[in-house]
Amino acid sequence: MSPRALVPPVVFSAVVLGVLLLLALPLSAPVGPFYWDTLIYYDGAARIADGQIPSVDFMTPGGPLGYWLFYAVLQVFPHAQALYAASWMLLLVSGPLMAVVVYDVSRRSRWLAVALAAPFLLFSVLPFNVEQYYPYPGADGYGIYNRQPAQLLYLLLAALLFVEARWARILCVAGCLLALFLIKITGLLAAVPFVGLAFLSGRLATRQLLVALTMSVLAIAGLEAWSGVVGAYLRDIVKLVEINDGSMIFALMRGISIHLSQIVLALLLALALWVLERKALLSGLRALVVRRAGRSAALAVFDTHSAWILIAIVAGIVFESENWGSQAFIFLWPPVIRCLIDGELASGRRQLVLGALAVAALMPAIENVAGRAMRTYAAQLRYERLDAPELGPIAAVSQHPESFERAGLMRELAVAFPGYYALAADRGRLPSYIIYNEPDFQIAWLQAAGEAVSVIRAYEKEAGMRFDTILSLNFVNPFPYLLERSAPKYVSIGADPFRTVPPVDARTAKALEETDLVLWPRCLETVANRRIRDIYAAGLGGRRTIALSPCWDGFVRADPPNGRSAPQVEGQVSSALAADEKR
Repeated sequence: MSPRALVPPVVFSAVVLGVLLLLALPLSAPVGPFYWDTLIYYDGAARIADGQIPSVDFMTPGGPLGYWLFYAVLQVFPHAQALYAASWMLLLVSGPLMAVVVYDVSRRSRWLAVALAAPFLLFSVLPFNVEQYYPYPGADGYGIYNRQPAQLLYLLLAALLFVEARWARILCVAGCLLALFLIKITGLLAAVPFVGLAFLSGRLATRQLLVALTMSVLAIAGLEAWSGVVGAYLRDIVKLVEINDGSMIFALMRGISIHLSQIVLALLLALALWVLERKALLSGLRALVVRRAGRSAALAVFDTHSAWILIAIVAGIVFESENWGSQAFIFLWPPVIRCLIDGELASGRRQLVLGALAVAALMPAIENVAGRAMRTYAAQLRYERLDAPELGPIAAVSQHPESFERAGLMRELAVAFPGYYALAADRGRLPSYIIYNEPDFQIAWLQAAGEAVSVIRAYEKEAGMRFDTILSLNFVNPFPYLLERSAPKYVSIGADPFRTVPPVDARTAKALEETDLVLWPRCLETVANRRIRDIYAAGLGGRRTIALSPCWDGFVRADPPNGRSAPQVEGQVSSALAADEKR
């Protein structure tokens, strides 16, 4: 092995390590739409620190790997900025695997290794989706567990198309399949066509495929034997499918419509490639069907540029059909790069046309992710940072000063006119259709969360008691992390009552009954929060309601912790549950 062959993977690994070390710096992220999705990882990490296991002890919207990785990152960088920690944690897995790809490819072409590594790093480092759900500049705190499977699919295709060493190909395929299964199972389903085409085209020999599958299955079996997490994870998936039983056709049409421009451009490229390859393809197909020819005919049919790009388009459409935010179709890069470096494919004007179509097919993803990042970080120079010391590293966010003013106004309106928001909830509607998209709401919610931490501590000090288990009847529950408490078992984190919260069973009801403090958000009261409360009602009976602040009520157990009754302060006890039931 030449020492020069180690230079590209060492440089790549150094860049990945440098990115991870940035988590030690006091970074801030510009708040964008749905930023509170990031806080789901704090809920999961706090539970893991308390000895809970994803899916076994709490239901998750994705696989367990993301929460384990986030917990691991916090052990090394406890003050890491939340969004960057959640976005970059996958590099602990994908970084070493991509380094293997870079090493193998660089032995033949350093420029090709750079062409594969540079987009991978760009998409892995920048916390932005292809889709844009709000016009003002801000980072995307949502869709993290959709972006990460897309990055793993990019890595998988790079390994299948460019890695020649058998050990490297087996390692990358096994690692990607295992990570995809444990991050989000729909990513694994999208990977199946890629692995299948690699097998049919001879890029993945039977023995290599069996070894890779065996390695993945053994790892999964080991996890199941250790904790039962795999079986619990699969049961959670069944529950989520039952809750989200919408039309598959509608989902596919929505996914196609959102990414129509990129799909059309990629299809035009595939069509152009098919025209250039048609003679060899039809000849191979004829030999395969009529004469039952072997490997050479199979290669002519399945190992074509058009076949790989078409399968990437189909897999991308299926994968994105149930995603509301992702780095869609970034895995087109490896097959497109492969067609561009094929000198025998076209020449002259044909090569120029092919190059133009290839660049056009790749532009939507790079323009949306890199372009939005440039605009956002330029705008961040004028942003101010959130002042909420109670939130710790969660407060490491920024936005335009006007957004902070509007967030303050939003709280004032919620306190002064609670009936407005209650009426919207009565009608089953949000006060604004895109309220969760708005940075103003996200900042107002973060400020309210900091307020909750302060008033809980003040209440406990006054009452001489401690709430050991805390749950918020809201989408996210960062309070066990912020207050170093426990969270009740068997409930969903990332609680979307329309998509991720199943009906309460006996063990969940018991866990809710044993929860010391259940927080009820008043700023703002929404139909989603009410739905969560209704779903969990079986475990909330017999509680006293205390007004912790204008923005927070607390539902306290009748037998409070430490054996002391909550103080009966005049005007402190409210009747929120009864009032809402009458409405």
